[in-house]
Amino acid sequence: MFAFVRESPLYLILLAYAGLALALAAAAWNLSRAWLRSLARRSPSDLHDVFAASLPRPIGGAAFLLAIDVGLRWLPLGASGEGVAHRFLRFGLGILVVLSLTRLGRKAIDGYGRSNPALRSSSGIGKAIIWVIGLCTTAILGSDALGISLAPALTALGVGSLAVALALQDTLSNFFSGIYLLVDKPVRPGEFVRLDSGQEGYVEAIGWRATLLRTLAPSVIIVPNATMAKSVLTNFRLNNPRLSFEIRVDVALDSDRDKVERALLAEALGAIDIQGIRRDPVPTVRFVPGVSRRALGFTLYYSVEPSADAALVQGELRKRLLSRVHKEKIALPSPTFVGVSADKDGATSSSSAS
Repeated sequence: MFAFVRESPLYLILLAYAGLALALAAAAWNLSRAWLRSLARRSPSDLHDVFAASLPRPIGGAAFLLAIDVGLRWLPLGASGEGVAHRFLRFGLGILVVLSLTRLGRKAIDGYGRSNPALRSSSGIGKAIIWVIGLCTTAILGSDALGISLAPALTALGVGSLAVALALQDTLSNFFSGIYLLVDKPVRPGEFVRLDSGQEGYVEAIGWRATLLRTLAPSVIIVPNATMAKSVLTNFRLNNPRLSFEIRVDVALDSDRDKVERALLAEALGAIDIQGIRRDPVPTVRFVPGVSRRALGFTLYYSVEPSADAALVQGELRKRLLSRVHKEKIALPSPTFVGVSADKDGATSSSSAS
């Protein structure tokens, strides 16, 4: 058989090896795809779905290159030809590994974004980092395959990078500040924040250069990531203080405190059917400010949706509370007076006439 190989034309041998390698690659691709899909069905998870979508093709490509590498050992290429062939095969295998890891990383980011919708808008930074790392690794592998030293290129790149860094320092500062915001997570998309400079709004997205804050107007404030990272900010999480209100209810001093509290709380919980009142957080009643010289003071706390008419909601809630007080025959202070309160954030506050 070896004599037949030596006597056959080189192109026929190459075609035969290539056909065999392709057959092995197709078999590896089919087997790996079937196994990974079976694993994803048996143990459903985002990670298994990422593997099933990303790995079969690279496994088939790796099988093809390994088959070619083994086949070259039997070809009459000579020492120099064999060295060049093996060098480029190693380069191809390295590129395949880099592409596989890059694809795997991008698919993993997409899968993580599907399971965490709040971070989906910020996935571009992670994909950009993976792309830059893959590009740099490819350049290193290519220079090694061509036998080119990177020392002069790195020296020139260092000088050029310094000039570029000075010219783009604001852009780079915003980019790395965006990475910090995503990794440390002082704020997340969907949360309501207020900067020390006065800007406030819901975090819409954290991009490469800037963070978008959606106000109640509605409008969008574009804040550079470096400003967000350096600012002293207040994170209200999912509760917007501008949408939190209070209603003060005062009753006679000789009223049954527990009875009044139960009646007001029942009415507050039943008020979630009013259009515009938020179900989360649930409306609550507290014995605040408590006992005074002339009355027992209670406060109802509730929140409204950003699109709601706060005055209409407040008016409807006041009417229900007054009707409940009369229904329960709860005595009002005499003479009737008005309790007025304002929240500490300077937001629009509410008052009630008892």
